[in-house]
Amino acid sequence: MKTGGPQTGFSLAETLVALFILALVSSAGATLLIGATGAGKQIREQESEARQLDIAQRLIRQDIAAMTQRAVQPANGFSPPGNLFGEAPRGEEPFLRFVRGGWINPAHIEGRSSLQSVQYVLRDGALVREVTLRPDATAGTPVSTRVLLEDVKSIDLGFVRGGQRSDFWQGDAVTNLSVLPDLIELNIAFENNVTLSIAALTGGRA
Repeated sequence: MKTGGPQTGFSLAETLVALFILALVSSAGATLLIGATGAGKQIREQESEARQLDIAQRLIRQDIAAMTQRAVQPANGFSPPGNLFGEAPRGEEPFLRFVRGGWINPAHIEGRSSLQSVQYVLRDGALVREVTLRPDATAGTPVSTRVLLEDVKSIDLGFVRGGQRSDFWQGDAVTNLSVLPDLIELNIAFENNVTLSIAALTGGRA
Protein backbone atom coordinates (compact mmCIF):
# COMPACT_ATOMS: atom_id res chain seq x y z
CA MET A 1 0.00 0.00 0.00
CA LYS A 2 1.38 3.43 -1.02
CA THR A 3 1.69 6.24 1.42
CA GLY A 4 1.32 9.94 0.61
CA GLY A 5 3.85 12.15 -1.26
CA PRO A 6 7.41 12.82 -0.12
CA GLN A 7 7.85 14.22 3.38
CA THR A 8 8.74 17.98 3.57
CA GLY A 9 10.34 20.02 6.37
CA PHE A 10 13.70 21.03 7.85
CA SER A 11 16.41 18.60 8.62
CA LEU A 12 18.20 18.80 11.98
CA ALA A 13 21.22 20.45 10.35
CA GLU A 14 19.06 23.09 8.68
CA THR A 15 17.28 23.81 11.99
CA LEU A 16 20.58 24.24 13.80
CA VAL A 17 21.88 26.61 11.11
CA ALA A 18 18.68 28.67 11.30
CA LEU A 19 18.92 28.86 15.12
CA PHE A 20 22.57 29.92 14.85
CA ILE A 21 21.71 32.73 12.42
CA LEU A 22 18.80 33.83 14.63
CA ALA A 23 21.14 33.95 17.64
CA LEU A 24 23.61 36.12 15.70
CA VAL A 25 20.88 38.53 14.59
CA SER A 26 19.44 38.72 18.12
CA SER A 27 22.87 39.37 19.60
CA ALA A 28 23.57 42.14 17.09
CA GLY A 29 20.17 43.68 17.76
CA ALA A 30 20.73 43.61 21.51
CA THR A 31 24.14 45.26 21.07
CA LEU A 32 22.63 48.01 18.94
CA LEU A 33 19.81 48.53 21.44
CA ILE A 34 22.23 48.78 24.37
CA GLY A 35 24.41 51.19 22.38
CA ALA A 36 21.43 53.35 21.46
CA THR A 37 20.26 53.39 25.10
CA GLY A 38 23.73 54.39 26.31
CA ALA A 39 24.03 57.09 23.67
CA GLY A 40 20.60 58.43 24.56
CA LYS A 41 21.54 58.58 28.25
CA GLN A 42 24.77 60.39 27.42
CA ILE A 43 22.92 62.91 25.26
CA ARG A 44 20.40 63.55 28.05
CA GLU A 45 23.23 64.08 30.55
CA GLN A 46 24.96 66.50 28.18
CA GLU A 47 21.71 68.38 27.62
CA SER A 48 21.19 68.61 31.39
CA GLU A 49 24.72 69.95 31.91
CA ALA A 50 24.31 72.48 29.10
CA ARG A 51 21.00 73.63 30.56
CA GLN A 52 22.58 74.00 34.03
CA LEU A 53 25.45 76.07 32.58
CA ASP A 54 23.01 78.26 30.66
CA ILE A 55 20.85 78.92 33.74
CA ALA A 56 23.90 79.71 35.88
CA GLN A 57 25.34 82.15 33.35
CA ARG A 58 21.98 83.85 32.85
CA LEU A 59 21.38 84.32 36.60
CA ILE A 60 24.91 85.63 37.23
CA ARG A 61 24.68 88.12 34.36
CA GLN A 62 21.19 89.24 35.41
CA ASP A 63 22.31 89.79 39.01
CA ILE A 64 25.40 91.77 38.01
CA ALA A 65 23.45 93.81 35.45
CA ALA A 66 20.89 94.74 38.14
CA MET A 67 23.58 95.60 40.71
CA THR A 68 23.06 98.89 42.56
CA GLN A 69 25.41 101.18 44.48
CA ARG A 70 23.34 100.69 47.60
CA ALA A 71 25.56 99.14 50.25
CA VAL A 72 24.80 95.90 52.06
CA GLN A 73 23.98 96.28 55.75
CA PRO A 74 25.63 93.41 57.69
CA ALA A 75 23.32 91.24 59.78
CA ASN A 76 25.24 92.02 62.98
CA GLY A 77 24.22 95.70 62.73
CA PHE A 78 27.67 96.91 63.82
CA SER A 79 30.02 96.46 60.87
CA PRO A 80 30.03 99.29 58.31
CA PRO A 81 27.81 98.66 55.29
CA GLY A 82 29.45 97.95 51.99
CA ASN A 83 29.58 95.84 48.86
CA LEU A 84 32.19 93.10 48.91
CA PHE A 85 33.77 91.54 45.86
CA GLY A 86 36.32 89.10 47.17
CA GLU A 87 39.33 87.25 45.89
CA ALA A 88 39.19 83.62 44.81
CA PRO A 89 36.84 82.09 47.41
CA ARG A 90 38.16 79.97 50.22
CA GLY A 91 35.99 78.03 52.61
CA GLU A 92 32.37 79.17 52.72
CA GLU A 93 32.85 82.94 52.78
CA PRO A 94 30.85 84.83 50.11
CA PHE A 95 33.07 86.07 47.32
CA LEU A 96 30.36 88.30 45.82
CA ARG A 97 27.87 90.21 47.98
CA PHE A 98 25.80 93.15 46.78
CA VAL A 99 22.32 94.66 46.47
CA ARG A 100 20.45 94.26 43.22
CA GLY A 101 17.27 95.90 41.98
CA GLY A 102 14.59 94.85 39.55
CA TRP A 103 12.74 92.38 41.77
CA ILE A 104 9.27 92.65 40.27
CA ASN A 105 6.42 93.34 42.70
CA PRO A 106 3.22 93.74 40.59
CA ALA A 107 0.84 96.36 42.00
CA HIS A 108 2.99 96.37 45.18
CA ILE A 109 0.95 93.46 46.48
CA GLU A 110 3.74 92.33 48.80
CA GLY A 111 5.10 94.63 51.46
CA ARG A 112 8.65 94.82 50.12
CA SER A 113 10.83 96.88 47.82
CA SER A 114 12.35 95.83 44.52
CA LEU A 115 15.77 95.38 46.15
CA GLN A 116 17.41 92.15 47.22
CA SER A 117 20.70 91.23 48.83
CA VAL A 118 22.54 88.66 46.72
CA GLN A 119 25.64 86.69 47.56
CA TYR A 120 27.60 83.92 45.86
CA VAL A 121 29.39 81.24 47.85
CA LEU A 122 31.62 78.30 46.88
CA ARG A 123 30.50 75.55 49.24
CA ASP A 124 31.81 71.98 49.09
CA GLY A 125 32.52 72.23 45.38
CA ALA A 126 29.16 73.83 44.59
CA LEU A 127 28.53 77.38 43.40
CA VAL A 128 25.63 78.56 45.55
CA ARG A 129 23.45 81.65 45.04
CA GLU A 130 21.79 83.04 48.15
CA VAL A 131 19.15 85.78 48.03
CA THR A 132 17.50 87.41 51.03
CA LEU A 133 13.94 88.69 51.19
CA ARG A 134 15.18 92.17 52.12
CA PRO A 135 18.44 93.95 51.30
CA ASP A 136 19.17 94.67 54.99
CA ALA A 137 18.85 91.15 56.32
CA THR A 138 18.73 90.09 59.94
CA ALA A 139 19.27 86.67 61.45
CA GLY A 140 15.60 85.81 60.87
CA THR A 141 15.31 87.09 57.29
CA PRO A 142 14.26 84.31 54.87
CA VAL A 143 16.99 83.24 52.47
CA SER A 144 16.45 81.56 49.10
CA THR A 145 19.33 79.20 48.29
CA ARG A 146 20.04 77.63 44.92
CA VAL A 147 22.93 75.48 43.72
CA LEU A 148 23.94 76.77 40.30
CA LEU A 149 26.95 74.59 39.45
CA GLU A 150 28.57 71.49 40.92
CA ASP A 151 32.08 69.95 40.84
CA VAL A 152 33.64 73.43 40.92
CA LYS A 153 37.35 73.46 41.77
CA SER A 154 38.03 77.20 41.93
CA ILE A 155 36.73 80.61 40.90
CA ASP A 156 38.94 83.52 39.90
CA LEU A 157 37.52 87.03 39.84
CA GLY A 158 38.47 90.16 37.96
CA PHE A 159 37.09 93.72 38.23
CA VAL A 160 37.48 96.37 35.54
CA ARG A 161 36.91 100.09 36.05
CA GLY A 162 38.04 102.77 33.61
CA GLY A 163 40.24 100.34 31.74
CA GLN A 164 42.04 99.22 34.93
CA ARG A 165 41.75 95.63 36.16
CA SER A 166 41.92 94.43 39.76
CA ASP A 167 41.58 91.06 41.50
CA PHE A 168 39.74 92.59 44.45
CA TRP A 169 37.10 95.28 44.93
CA GLN A 170 35.38 96.56 48.02
CA GLY A 171 32.82 99.34 48.29
CA ASP A 172 32.28 100.99 51.67
CA ALA A 173 29.37 103.41 52.11
CA VAL A 174 31.00 104.98 55.18
CA THR A 175 34.09 106.08 53.28
CA ASN A 176 32.07 106.80 50.13
CA LEU A 177 33.77 104.05 48.13
CA SER A 178 30.60 102.33 46.99
CA VAL A 179 31.42 102.96 43.32
CA LEU A 180 30.94 99.78 41.34
CA PRO A 181 33.28 98.32 38.73
CA ASP A 182 32.27 98.56 35.08
CA LEU A 183 32.77 94.88 34.44
CA ILE A 184 33.07 91.73 36.55
CA GLU A 185 34.80 88.62 35.24
CA LEU A 186 34.40 85.11 36.64
CA ASN A 187 36.60 82.22 35.55
CA ILE A 188 35.09 79.03 36.92
CA ALA A 189 37.30 75.93 36.84
CA PHE A 190 35.68 72.51 37.21
CA GLU A 191 37.17 69.28 38.52
CA ASN A 192 37.31 67.88 34.96
CA ASN A 193 39.63 70.80 34.00
CA VAL A 194 36.93 72.53 31.95
CA THR A 195 36.78 76.32 32.46
CA LEU A 196 33.73 78.57 32.13
CA SER A 197 34.42 82.28 31.61
CA ILE A 198 31.71 84.86 32.31
CA ALA A 199 32.07 88.61 31.76
CA ALA A 200 29.15 90.82 32.83
CA LEU A 201 28.61 94.59 32.80
CA THR A 202 27.34 96.03 36.07
CA GLY A 203 24.21 98.10 36.39
CA GLY A 204 25.77 100.79 38.58
CA ARG A 205 28.24 102.29 36.12
CA ALA A 206 28.66 106.03 36.60
